[in-house]
Amino acid sequence: MLLTDGSPNDTDSLRVYESSVLDTSSMESIDLGVKLHLALNEISEDVIDILLSHSTDWTGLLRRTKGVSDVVVTPQLKRWHALHTLEAFYRDAFNNQLNDRYQVKAQEYAELARGARLLTVRYGIGLVNNPIPQADQPQVTFTNGPPPAATYYFQVTWVSSTGQEGAPSKLTAVDGNQGQLPVIQALNPPPIAAGFNVYASLSPEGLALQNSTPVAVGGSFTLNATGPVSGNAPGMGQVPDLYVTGGSNLNRG
Repeated sequence: MLLTDGSPNDTDSLRVYESSVLDTSSMESIDLGVKLHLALNEISEDVIDILLSHSTDWTGLLRRTKGVSDVVVTPQLKRWHALHTLEAFYRDAFNNQLNDRYQVKAQEYAELARGARLLTVRYGIGLVNNPIPQADQPQVTFTNGPPPAATYYFQVTWVSSTGQEGAPSKLTAVDGNQGQLPVIQALNPPPIAAGFNVYASLSPEGLALQNSTPVAVGGSFTLNATGPVSGNAPGMGQVPDLYVTGGSNLNRG
């Protein structure tokens, strides 16, 4: 996924690092979603600064225009975002309660976030030449068909003319009655999109590619009359075309 697609982590992802974070969030009335968004904004500013440190006057102007729209969320950047979120969360919790335990947590995650930032810079900021944004959730309607009643799960992705694929949309679940065949349409195509792919399943897991070639922008895809077919699973979006390594060493974690 791209850094502009949204938060690299969700609240469940944070539990990998801090199992009690959801309980603490509820107890202290701190919105983790707000902290995830705050950390994303702060990291995005830091990433722009790192990229600008590699720019000339001319390319710096282009970078300011692009922002972080071409930055890929690498595993290193994803970890940095999670740790920085937890740093901000426990700093807020300490400021609310002046609880020494929260202060220790905030300091611990600040140090871990600094290390994650340095690792991200050392490994490199991943960039793509032609960024494809994450698709919105698709529109699902129904036409007459033979399927029995079922719950269907869908994701869609945008595909460029060169076959590059963006990050899949959030999962969409729809209930179909007896004799209803799902028809899927991707919404709000970005300029780079030449078509879209449809992934489907009868469970939240196991989504598989349903179309043999990308569906044209503005078109729709009707699910197979026998139900979802087997195929490739959705990916995580584009992989970097190049990496920018080294650069600014700001104090932010």
